[in-house]
Amino acid sequence: MSIDPPPINEIVIEQNGLAKIPWILFFNNIFEGDSGTPWEPVFTNLTIVGTPQITGRYYRINQNLCFFYIEIVPDTSTTATAGTTYVGNFPLTFQHDSACWAVSGGVGDGPGHIVAATNRIYVPGWSAVTVPITVIGIGAAR
Repeated sequence: MSIDPPPINEIVIEQNGLAKIPWILFFNNIFEGDSGTPWEPVFTNLTIVGTPQITGRYYRINQNLCFFYIEIVPDTSTTATAGTTYVGNFPLTFQHDSACWAVSGGVGDGPGHIVAATNRIYVPGWSAVTVPITVIGIGAAR
């Protein structure tokens, strides 16, 4: 399925001065097989038992906005502490603070945060989780 993009002469700035997001183009790329850009997230202060598989992918929605996810598949378990466990090697540079969330085994967790000043993704806390965890986030990044 493919949806035609909006015409080039369409207004790209909303009345409030914010950029109009080309969501249709973003989802069009995913429908057509865009698998994002992979990166290998490096965690600081993530307590692990065993050897987890940690993978990440990000999608550029436009030149100033991106969506990302990080998947952690524990060998035994992982534990994160809110405010101290973070990913510090995101390949784009965040322009503003933003938010992320973690979900695991059908249970949502509290929000984490993205700190633009340090370009770090601080994940929410969890304790001795033995099932896969997915961290998702969206932020202004270039």
